[in-house]
Amino acid sequence: MLKKKHLSKFRSLFNSLSDGMNLTESILCSIAFGERFSLDLHGNKKTQQVFSGLRRYKFIRHIKAENVDKYTLTPKGERKFRKIFIDEVIIKQPLKWDGKWRLVMYDLPVRFKKTREAFRWKLKDLGFFQFQKSAWIYPYPCEGELLFVADFFGVRKYIEILEVNKILDDRILRSRFDL
Repeated sequence: MLKKKHLSKFRSLFNSLSDGMNLTESILCSIAFGERFSLDLHGNKKTQQVFSGLRRYKFIRHIKAENVDKYTLTPKGERKFRKIFIDEVIIKQPLKWDGKWRLVMYDLPVRFKKTREAFRWKLKDLGFFQFQKSAWIYPYPCEGELLFVADFFGVRKYIEILEVNKILDDRILRSRFDL
């Protein structure tokens, strides 16, 4: 089930991305946020096709209560919803570096081999630098985004995020991040 603390992050990301989303993604996100649809929206043939497709592939479920049409995400729809957003996660860089490094360390069990690779690729995609085998570093605040990504992959209990004030020789890191 989607956590309420993540829904606000999803909503703000949705608002910034909604112009670039296709109709299916937009409707799926709107349903996840519990938005109601007006009757004229249902009158649109394209929208009706999207709704029936979402229902046919079991992404959403139609609930009729007290003459009110309501839709809710199924577990499959929730996974699709999260996938839409995981691809859009970015870390905003402040104008000035605070002088602290964010070190992400993880130790995933062997059964998470594919998950480990996907998590590592997402860290690369976010701009992290591989400090050691399972330790990645980044110069800007990123805890919220990392916890969201870890929750998405189901590995939150296997990661640790450290805020480091000093690294013995950080010249390579500073040049890597243009600091």
